[in-house]
Amino acid sequence: MRYPILSPLLAAFALLAAPQRARAQAGGALTLDEAVQMAVRSSPAALAAEQDITIAKQRVKEARFISLPQLSLSATASRVNLSYPSVLSPEMGERYLDPSIPRNFYTFRVTALQPVYAGGKNDNTLKLAKTASNQAKVNYETARSDAALAAKKAFYTVLYRRRLNGSAAEWLARASAFDLSSVKNPLEAIEARALLAGFSDRVRAAGSELDSAVTELLGTINREPGYKLELDGELEPLPITEEVSHSLVTAMESRPDLKSEMYKAQMDDIAVSMALVRRNPTVYLGASYDVDAYKFSAMSDSAERSENWLASLAIHFPLSYDIWTQVRQRKAQQRQGELKRVELQDRIRFEIFAAHKEALFQQDEAQKRKSGLERMKADYAAGAASARDPLPALRAAAAVADMERGCLEAVYRQLLARIRLEWAQGRDIPR
Repeated sequence: MRYPILSPLLAAFALLAAPQRARAQAGGALTLDEAVQMAVRSSPAALAAEQDITIAKQRVKEARFISLPQLSLSATASRVNLSYPSVLSPEMGERYLDPSIPRNFYTFRVTALQPVYAGGKNDNTLKLAKTASNQAKVNYETARSDAALAAKKAFYTVLYRRRLNGSAAEWLARASAFDLSSVKNPLEAIEARALLAGFSDRVRAAGSELDSAVTELLGTINREPGYKLELDGELEPLPITEEVSHSLVTAMESRPDLKSEMYKAQMDDIAVSMALVRRNPTVYLGASYDVDAYKFSAMSDSAERSENWLASLAIHFPLSYDIWTQVRQRKAQQRQGELKRVELQDRIRFEIFAAHKEALFQQDEAQKRKSGLERMKADYAAGAASARDPLPALRAAAAVADMERGCLEAVYRQLLARIRLEWAQGRDIPR
């Protein structure tokens, strides 16, 4: 059967997916958001945390099953030759066998056990499983946040190293344009050649550092070494306009590890309750139905088989010496959790303040250095055009090149401080 409506939909999906496949195959330009998505999808820690969510969900189902009736169905076929009475093992049904019975013996049993009252044990077990499931979800968000931070840092590092490499190559080209043969003084000629060699060394070092940064980014986004990668982005400062108080409020609401500690507090409360309910009695209602026969064909004949049924109500009173020791242990662990949460909150505050202060400082520093660099480049261009002696021009070129590296480093540090602030507050800052 053909479905004419599906054909246009499939074609549309194919067109939407084609650019992504083409970029993946051809190694096209990669944006920051795409790098973050790829890193999060391929992060081993995030993938493992995602499986923890599945495990926690199944444990919630298991905790619900505890309150349901426990049913069992068993059948036994025995061939005996007894000289004295015997009892089958628990795995075989714990049947009493008299020496007078025939050599063949068949049994069928159905049992049911229903916990009528568990003193809060089953309810607390279910609460604990649900809380652990919620904690697994926020742990997954923590792993995703860490993977996103690593991807952003690797992405900006490649942009930074790429700009350094381009700047070093540009200044080497400018320095190589000077005619060093016009320098007559031997010592000045040595200095001029050393300055030119320094430009060459910077180009080689910048290229090596760029290769290392690209390799690190490829590992972060789970691509093989040697993968042809181009980045869609420029090394430019991203201003921060939010107040530090807003970042603090955002962190207290969105930070995944803080949420995890909150769920840990709930689990500690439940653990104390579970230690207390150990002293409560447990009530069970059980029933069983047995069918015995000495011939297999007699199992369906009510005249030849024997039947037994019973129903029981049981009450278990725990008598344990360690009930209160367990309670004290759980309360001590609860107090430890409270201290850890206070410590985490303080650490988050310091992280927010430090990252926010660093980002604002580097943001202002980058702007000042950029303005000074533009003026210095203009002055250098005017002076180099009319310079007759190449040595002062080389010295000036080295000084301006150092100034440009400092400006790029300030921009890079501002971006790193920004992504640390995003990680610290648990939410991205709008770009």
